[in-house]
Amino acid sequence: MQFETTRFGIIDVDEGEVITFTQPIIGFHDARRFVILPGPDEDAVKWLQSVDSGDLAFLMMDPRSVVPDYEVRIGGAELRELGVQDASGLDIYTLVVVPADPKEVRTNLRAPILVNPKDRLGKQTVLDRSDYPVQFFLARGQESREGPKEVVHARTDT
Repeated sequence: MQFETTRFGIIDVDEGEVITFTQPIIGFHDARRFVILPGPDEDAVKWLQSVDSGDLAFLMMDPRSVVPDYEVRIGGAELRELGVQDASGLDIYTLVVVPADPKEVRTNLRAPILVNPKDRLGKQTVLDRSDYPVQFFLARGQESREGPKEVVHARTDT
């Protein structure tokens, strides 16, 4: 099938490559079908391109490339929803935000994208019982897991 995208122009993908999300990505309720495309560095990042909306694409990465012990624990209902027995049957990604300042590039470790590559099912989940941050700054690496530093605001009365 062919469809037009904002970033990649017209692309041709096999219907068998389309991943159907069992629930929408947070904030994007109208898009449920996606394909994974190679990113600028094929090993480090990939694109999650919507088939439903050509202008919707997310940059994503394997979180274990920055947090080697990254672990997703999900319950039986979510495993069944994705058609797997355990999380080892899933590809795990996190969405990446790339603002103008390279020091602000970050990924959301708290809400990974889970993909069953065999059955082509996907879902974004929120890890409720986790100390992973919503904003893990890649330039700062492990420092981001420590949480925000205390900020003291000075007030002057005029």
